[in-house]
Amino acid sequence: MVLKRSKILNLGFPALVSQGSLALWGVISILIARRLPDNAYAVYALSRSIELFGGLLGGGFVLSALLKLGSEKSSTQTSATANTAMLVTLVFSLVTAAILLLFGDYIDSFYPEIQLSGIPPVIALVVVTGALAQIPRNLLLTKLSTVKVMKADILSFLIRGGIVGWLIYTGVLTGAVQVLKATVLANAGAFLFNAWNARKLFDPAAGVNRASSKRVLQFAAYSLGTSFAGFIYTRTDILMLGKLAPPEDVAAYSASRALTSMVVMVSAAANMILMPAVSRDWTSGLKKSVMKRAMKAVAIVELIQLPVVVVLVIFPVQIISTVYHGRYSANWPILAILGGLALVRPFGSIFSTVSSAMNKPQYSFWCILLSAGVNVTLNIVLIPRMGGVGAAWATVAAVVSGAVAVVVLSVLHWMKETKAEQHL
Repeated sequence: MVLKRSKILNLGFPALVSQGSLALWGVISILIARRLPDNAYAVYALSRSIELFGGLLGGGFVLSALLKLGSEKSSTQTSATANTAMLVTLVFSLVTAAILLLFGDYIDSFYPEIQLSGIPPVIALVVVTGALAQIPRNLLLTKLSTVKVMKADILSFLIRGGIVGWLIYTGVLTGAVQVLKATVLANAGAFLFNAWNARKLFDPAAGVNRASSKRVLQFAAYSLGTSFAGFIYTRTDILMLGKLAPPEDVAAYSASRALTSMVVMVSAAANMILMPAVSRDWTSGLKKSVMKRAMKAVAIVELIQLPVVVVLVIFPVQIISTVYHGRYSANWPILAILGGLALVRPFGSIFSTVSSAMNKPQYSFWCILLSAGVNVTLNIVLIPRMGGVGAAWATVAAVVSGAVAVVVLSVLHWMKETKAEQHL
């Protein structure tokens, strides 16, 4: 399937709006940081990291298999593979929720200075409802139905953002549990909307079989490693700050991350289209166009986010002082470091997606393992000495090393395959 430029724009705009709804949630996160005291915001930041980790183990890593394998040339086997991925996702979400319920007290005791009592059970609900919402969402993306996905994402934001925004406006927001409960309701609404729109894409008659199970589990194994290691190098900073630094450091670092997280969403929007499009081109023999498509995606992402990055790097003191009413101003270097890093992230993110679409998910896995090792090592060394600034520099080293590695491996594989294709 060859996508014309107009078609890409028609797909890309809804994807950008879809991810823009997550960027708007970043604005809500800023308001949460302004509303809650340091201790309560530290609880929110840590619970958010645990929520993301639970979502990853709760089938999030299988969803990439659904998106990749379900985007291949239409056939009964492709439908069976999609069915298997959906079933495995649901099973992992239930298992992860059970683990959170069983070991909630241990999670609370691991962070003695940050009170997480009562939070793990609500995160369990977030994990299950999140998996339910993502299954039909990714099924829609296999058919590049980005407009329908956009509408569901907007609905999800309106529910969650509306509830939390009202709590902030009325002055009754007190902690993370309220935000998590709003997330559960948003997930439920998104699931109903996505499931209705994807009702004709489900193919239960295709069933599941040994071949589909093998393909899903093999792809998901690499995806789990990649996602798990990715979580380590993107969220270890928060988790290790919670353990090695006081709550005020966690709050200050999280406040800066909230300001830079909105920039990252542009890459996510590009990846929504790249994975199914490149996967379909690659399996259809249209391999030459892949690298050009990848570099165009990187260029578009960089152009969109460049003005924001420039402002974050040049005026970090003014931004953080204005947004948080003078709070966290002393931590402006964190904002400048993470803001500048946004120019590097698209290379690692987009080429990881491209390598998986070229049937080489192990490239992303290896590179993320490299990044995770760099990040954990430097976090252990730098956080006790430099606090949040040390965590930021550790993240820079991890992202740069992983991005360079995955770009080199992906380009070499693409060159090898296109040369082999020319000799056929």
